[in-house]
Amino acid sequence: MLLELLENALTRCSRPVRAMGYLPEAIGIRSRFRRVRDHWQPHIQNCRSLILRGMDRCSSRRKAVILGGGLLHDVPMAEIAAAFQEVVIVDIVHPCFSRWVTRKYKNVRRLAVDITNTVESLYWVSDEPEKHLPRSQPELFIDDPELDFTVSVNLLSQLPCMPMTFLSRQKAHSAKSINAYARDVIQAHLDYLDRLPGKVVLITDVERLKIDMMRRVVERKDLLFGLKLPKLGEGEEWEWQLAPCPEADPKHHFFRRVVGIAGWK
Repeated sequence: MLLELLENALTRCSRPVRAMGYLPEAIGIRSRFRRVRDHWQPHIQNCRSLILRGMDRCSSRRKAVILGGGLLHDVPMAEIAAAFQEVVIVDIVHPCFSRWVTRKYKNVRRLAVDITNTVESLYWVSDEPEKHLPRSQPELFIDDPELDFTVSVNLLSQLPCMPMTFLSRQKAHSAKSINAYARDVIQAHLDYLDRLPGKVVLITDVERLKIDMMRRVVERKDLLFGLKLPKLGEGEEWEWQLAPCPEADPKHHFFRRVVGIAGWK
């Protein structure tokens, strides 16, 4: 707990990012990983294997970009760093410990940026009901002639989560407008992956499963707000035991259905 508090104090991030709780969320995910590491291992191995298969499709290996790879549990970092001239890890926040992990890779840099291009604008209109919520227009690396490989890893469904929670607390915008924002952010990211140069891998959870102690699914939640992955049939699916009982609930497991597509484009 003391280490987490120290990391929270030492990690630099913008006012909107801190206000929306991105940093405690990242630190909390790493803490959960430590507690339930064995349950996460099949998911992590599937992610790493799929990313490596996507990497094998690259005939040129100048620059690789990892979107949402801040904590790097699910990324084969050593292999990617060895294969590409430059690797950029993109996330909205990079806790101090995560930066320390990649210090040994001289060709790896971290970029703290909001890939949706909405968080800062949303923060300033969050308590003004007469203002429209921003539309997502990702542009990062779109015109980069050296980009050969991009991975969006366990990011897509998470893009609207922290802003939605923040907006709900502010109580200024309707549930309808907040859900519309979420759908827009997710669709914009899919369109963005289509526009990027080079090869692209997509890994995302698409459904939350609430499972009782008899291993019966008692609740399903669509994490993409009704949007469908256009290339779902070309990918692989597996179960991520995200929060096995009693991690988040004394009577239920919370798992995720994950889709991985090595050849998004």
